[in-house]
Amino acid sequence: MTFAPGIETFFNSSFKGILKVAAVTNFTGRDRHGVHLVRRLGEDKRFALKRIFTPEHGFNSDAPDGEHVADSKHDELKVEIVSLYGPNKKPDVKLLADLDLIIYDIQDVGVRFYTYISTLRNIMEAADEAGVPVAVLDRPDVLGGVIVEGPMLEPQLTSFVGHLPIALRYGLTPGELARWWKAKKGLGIEVKVFECQDYRCPMDFNDLGFPWFKPSPSMPDTVTAAFYPGTCLFEGTELAEGRGTDAPFRNLGAPWVDGRAWAECLKPLLPANISVRATDFVPEFGKCAGEQCRGINLASSSRNIDNAVYIGVAALYALMQTHPGQVTFAGRPNLSEPFIDYLAGTSLIRKGLLTGKKPDAILQSANDGVDDFRRERQEFFIYPRR
Repeated sequence: MTFAPGIETFFNSSFKGILKVAAVTNFTGRDRHGVHLVRRLGEDKRFALKRIFTPEHGFNSDAPDGEHVADSKHDELKVEIVSLYGPNKKPDVKLLADLDLIIYDIQDVGVRFYTYISTLRNIMEAADEAGVPVAVLDRPDVLGGVIVEGPMLEPQLTSFVGHLPIALRYGLTPGELARWWKAKKGLGIEVKVFECQDYRCPMDFNDLGFPWFKPSPSMPDTVTAAFYPGTCLFEGTELAEGRGTDAPFRNLGAPWVDGRAWAECLKPLLPANISVRATDFVPEFGKCAGEQCRGINLASSSRNIDNAVYIGVAALYALMQTHPGQVTFAGRPNLSEPFIDYLAGTSLIRKGLLTGKKPDAILQSANDGVDDFRRERQEFFIYPRR
């Protein structure tokens, strides 16, 4: 038996009659041969594809982060594509009224602020209101499904980058997370998870024999995903987080940074498997686009990173120690607190950094509730852990 994601389990299953369906998906919703979910639905006489819903970055997963995506139409299937990353992030119940089933299939990266799980929550709740069952075609947790890292989300910091009350790195596949939220929210609809075959946690994605379909413009590989839970916190600063370079979320910097001083301060704080060096880069898009940035490049000697959130906080701490008074935590329109608080799910990381607390101490103070969540989620495991 070889690994197969939920999309292949789904199409190998039996269904009664012809089901009117909608797909919630993006570029990643593909089988091992690269055939997309909507194409398979369009060619399978058991299904009548009524519409497609798509999350942040759009159907082709190529729109810039944070940029609204417009509605469109699938060129070949002539099916409407309804954006869930524009004025409406939750589908109108009227768009679900003619459906027998909603099918969700998106490769995630196991981090709370990667907004596809916010879309999953909204889809499940809209489906519950409409009385339409949901099928989640499961995919691996790229981060392994074992390690959980905080902080938890504080309710007053709920936003689309923190839409579920979970740990920042939550250690569940999309299907397991859907099962957890159905129970937590008390949803009455059926949520059927079509499981991955021959899968356990942790399994390195690169050992599955399955292609990596890029889920967003700045997630080109699983190495990037491994650093992402921590270094994405730099989105809450004015520094470039490496978008538009060959090492997103591993290149960090700005035109005014002293990369050598930053790297030297950070080195003794890092785990043995993580290295840092000073570097220069010019982002093609994103923050500081077209500008010469100075900063650092992070690398790992192992595929898995057990303490990615700590690494991000340590990198921020070292930057602020070597550039006192120069780092600011920016806000965003319609948000009352600095954006880093919404990413972290707490203000304690920002406040700890501003008072010079060391990374370990910051995270220790910010991790209330993580152990409880780590235990609670075990009831919803589908795959064996070791």
